[in-house]
Amino acid sequence: MDSRLPLIIERKDTILSLRLNNIEKRNALNSEMMGIAAAALENIGDYPDIRAVVISGEGDNFCSGADVTNWNPEELQAMLSAIVNCSVPTISVVHGFCFGGAMGLICSCDFILASSDSKFGFPEVRLGMIPAIISPYVNRKLNLSRMRELFITGEKFGVEKALDLGILYASYDGDCSSSLHNLTSFITKGGPKAQHKIKEMLNSELLSSKTRDADLAALIDEIKQSSEGKEGISAFLEKRSPSWSD
Repeated sequence: MDSRLPLIIERKDTILSLRLNNIEKRNALNSEMMGIAAAALENIGDYPDIRAVVISGEGDNFCSGADVTNWNPEELQAMLSAIVNCSVPTISVVHGFCFGGAMGLICSCDFILASSDSKFGFPEVRLGMIPAIISPYVNRKLNLSRMRELFITGEKFGVEKALDLGILYASYDGDCSSSLHNLTSFITKGGPKAQHKIKEMLNSELLSSKTRDADLAALIDEIKQSSEGKEGISAFLEKRSPSWSD
C-alpha cells in the first residue's frame, strides 16, 4: 500500500473502506482526495456485493476541513453529492478533529459514529468565510435554528452535544471495531435494493410532492414485485432468514 496516496481504498468482505490520508494536514480535504473519493462512490457498481461504505481518517484526526491551499468549491460539492447519492449505506467514523468541510462530509453520510474524544465545529466564520457549500448537507442532520447558532458562533463542541443535536448514530470509547461491526451487521440484514430505494426516496422531493400518495404506492408495488421483495416475504412466511443474493 502506498502511504502517499491521499485516499486509501480497501475492500473487506462486503464493506468498502475509504480512509483519508493527508496526515501532515490533519487529513484536510484536497483536490486529489476529493476527486478520488467522488469517483469511487460514483462507481460503486464496480465493487460487486458491497453493502456499505465506511469513511474514516488515518492518524490522530478524522479531518480538519478543506485544505485552503488546494481545493475548489466544485470538487467539494461533487464529493458530497456522490456520498449522498451512493447506492449503498454510508458510514463515517470520526475521531479527533472534525471541522468545516468535514462536517459536510459526515452529514452527507447515512450514519455517523464518533469516538469520545471527537471535536466538531464550523470555524469558517472565524476566518471571515461562510459554510455555503456544506450547508444543504448539514441540513440533513441539523435544523436551521441549530445551524444558525453553530454557523454564526463558530463554536466547537464535543460528542455529548453532537449526540444531543442528533448528529450521531452512536459514540464509542477507544476502538471503533465493535460499534462498526454492530452497525454493519444491522445493515446487512436488510435488503440491498430496498435500502437503495429508501435512500432515493428520502433524497428526493417525493415525500413532499403533490402526487405523493400515488408515487409512494407505485414505489411499494415496484419493491413488492421485485425478486428481493418476493424473497423477503417468502422468508417471513417460511420463518427463515432471507437470502439477498440475486
